[in-house]
Amino acid sequence: MKYENFNDAEALKIAINIEEEGLEFYSALAKNAKDARVKEVFSKLASDEKEHFICFQKAYLEIPSSVNPSVNPEEYTVDLYLKYLIDTGIFTQKGKARALVNEIKTDVDALKIGIQAEKDSILYYTEAAKITIYESGKQAFERLVKEEKKHLKLLTEQLNVLHEDR
Repeated sequence: MKYENFNDAEALKIAINIEEEGLEFYSALAKNAKDARVKEVFSKLASDEKEHFICFQKAYLEIPSSVNPSVNPEEYTVDLYLKYLIDTGIFTQKGKARALVNEIKTDVDALKIGIQAEKDSILYYTEAAKITIYESGKQAFERLVKEEKKHLKLLTEQLNVLHEDR
């Protein structure tokens, strides 16, 4: 993916993909989880990811068409940090969630990957909010940072519970 013409529309498209991959990931994990509490956590996260997906889609549609990269992009350079976040994020690549689910053998592994995915999302959304020009996009990123922090807390607490049960 090239980043020279990265703009609000591109930032939101990546966020939409992150949430879509998260929805697929958590939905599959909810079906595969062995522990009932873990299954419940993953079901809740899948539901939340669907809401986040809709939130980013709405923000994307509210951006004036002049921001659409295929029409007349506002050009600005993304710093290398944001590029690396995109390149290394768990859910920034289409199809990554499905591949990860197939590799997971335990609920503990699933929770750990979920924790990393939430951290990746928090970092990306925090940085994207800083560069987003249009208010609807900026608000969506800022709101979702708070939501993803709640997810991180929920996953970490559940991981701790599983460790205590052993």
